[in-house]
Amino acid sequence: MINVWRLTKLQLLSSFGLNKALHTKDPAERRKALLLSIAMIAGILMIGAVSFGYSFMMAQSFEQLGRMDLLLAVMMAVTSLVGFFTTVYKASGVLFSYKDYDMIMSLPVKTSHVVASRVLQLYVMNLFFTLLVMLPAGAVYAIHVKPGVLFYLFFLLTLFFITLLPIIAATLVGTLISWVSSRFRASKILNMILTFAFIIILMLGSFTLNQGQQAIADVGAALGDMIFMVYPPASLYVDAVCSYRVSALLFFIAVSVLVFMLFSILLATRYKAIHTGLMTSRASRGYTMKPLQANSAFKALYLKELRRYFSSVNYVLNTGIGMVLLLMMSISLLFVSSEQLGTILDIPQLSDSLSTLSPLVISLFVVLSCTTACSISLEGNHLWILTSSPVPKPAIVFSKVAVNLTITLPITAVSWGLLAYTLHAGWMESILMLAVPVIYACYSALLGVMVNLKLPKLDWTSEVAAIKQSASVLVTMVIGVLTLAVPAVLFMLLPGVGGNLILLGYCILMAAVCAGMYRYIQINGERLFQKL
Repeated sequence: MINVWRLTKLQLLSSFGLNKALHTKDPAERRKALLLSIAMIAGILMIGAVSFGYSFMMAQSFEQLGRMDLLLAVMMAVTSLVGFFTTVYKASGVLFSYKDYDMIMSLPVKTSHVVASRVLQLYVMNLFFTLLVMLPAGAVYAIHVKPGVLFYLFFLLTLFFITLLPIIAATLVGTLISWVSSRFRASKILNMILTFAFIIILMLGSFTLNQGQQAIADVGAALGDMIFMVYPPASLYVDAVCSYRVSALLFFIAVSVLVFMLFSILLATRYKAIHTGLMTSRASRGYTMKPLQANSAFKALYLKELRRYFSSVNYVLNTGIGMVLLLMMSISLLFVSSEQLGTILDIPQLSDSLSTLSPLVISLFVVLSCTTACSISLEGNHLWILTSSPVPKPAIVFSKVAVNLTITLPITAVSWGLLAYTLHAGWMESILMLAVPVIYACYSALLGVMVNLKLPKLDWTSEVAAIKQSASVLVTMVIGVLTLAVPAVLFMLLPGVGGNLILLGYCILMAAVCAGMYRYIQINGERLFQKL
């Protein structure tokens, strides 16, 4: 067990850059670490406050029904679902795709210990979200119910086991997808297709379930039965925490730990074979001599970056899922009217403002699909090749921006056509529905690469650390979402001003910001690269 703990600790210190932050002597690095820590603490407090607010509003409804236990059941189920969903497409990267595989496997530790440490790394990543959701929910429950001492003891004990079963289930799905795809030549492409297909099927199933249960969602007993039927561990959790049943508590903890141990032992038997299958390169055909094609420096860099993007399963899954969800939403609205959507979401006035809000909704998916926020970091220890290449450094930056636009703009255009037809938007709404997301696509791509030049993470051992856990990705996403919130806030503060006018003015402002960022990279690109 001590080996599992040591491996997990080393991986977490490396993934989150804690070693560098704690032991660096560079004043600039210390200031950067301090500012990031302050920003993260502020973000955690804000998310915690929002979570508390949601729990408090839900508690008022559940208190009227006399079913306060449903508050913890719902929040536990939501935490488990989000943990499962976010782990499926990053499990393969954390388990198998890391650069120090040879060094780790050469250590005198069992393969099952290595597997357990990788799963625990996924567990810790999801534990933060669990704490942000469940601690406010537990506080709200305690305020309304005023439970005994056993509640606090059982609540804290179960808190660390809530996310374990969903992560094991998601890791199992991710491992099966990796194992199946590793047996074929195009293993990475097949891995992407299978993972995307599983996520789409899961979301379609959840949407169908929500529609079928909407009529009884307001009835306490029916809602509880639905949660306990779909996710049985929620019943054990509620029995243990709310009813103080020791047997349910012990069974819940025992099942979580036992499943974790069995999974680690069983995966260890095929771990090396799966890794070999995923990492092995195969020649698709024999090489034949033919005239070589010459391209411009920019086109060569663009094609190189495009190949790099599609060669990484984690890169595609983490940055492409937003555009897939946007396309799914656009297609689904062909079969669901805006009035029906308002009824499902319990927002009666949604149909009246959907055409005005749709540019911001599309832009949200675009902002969440930024590929440039980690594009510099992913160069890793090969960055010297780019920095020493005889090409203008702004061309390198703009090639990464071009790949981002290649991923976002085509799907944005298709979704725009579908939504403009579905929502029966007028000519002004249609223009804004296309212009705003396109400008935000340019903005997020330029913002991502600029932030990544300022906050690179080049010492990663697993791509997941650069793609999901780097400061540049977090900062880019937060800034992108905040800039989207500005017009939404203006809608509420200026009800007398037309929504189209606000969007048009903000659209012009963001276009000017994009032009300024483009010019900044042109002038300072060389200097920024030299500082890496």
